[in-house]
Amino acid sequence: MKIGIDLDGVITPIGLINPSLKLPRWLYVFIIPIILLMVPNKKEELKKIAANHEIIIVSARPKWSKALTETWLKYHKIPYRRIYCVGFGKGTKQRKLEAIRQEGIEVFVEDNVRIRAFLNGNSVRTVSKQLLNGQLLS
Repeated sequence: MKIGIDLDGVITPIGLINPSLKLPRWLYVFIIPIILLMVPNKKEELKKIAANHEIIIVSARPKWSKALTETWLKYHKIPYRRIYCVGFGKGTKQRKLEAIRQEGIEVFVEDNVRIRAFLNGNSVRTVSKQLLNGQLLS
């Protein structure tokens, strides 16, 4: 099964790539990759999922952050097949939906209630980050 997973708020505990923070770009490039941690036990959970499923990350991070994000994922040994950084702001939900449809993702893990509702309304099965383990590994 193809499983799509949001990054910030699901794999990482908070979304640091957030337009409301108004942080300078150099901070994202040099500081955030060093301090950004993972949700406890998330790597092990993702490895279990990746053993039987294909993981595709679809994030609202800006497109320019894709290489930096891939480096962070490799550093933390997060299993994934592909990553999409669709950008935040106006149209984020639609861009996430396009990536999900393009990849044929069967279930998407999303922490944002509004994005989950939008995806569900467009026939995409979604689960919250709290339900990920129980719904996909059982």
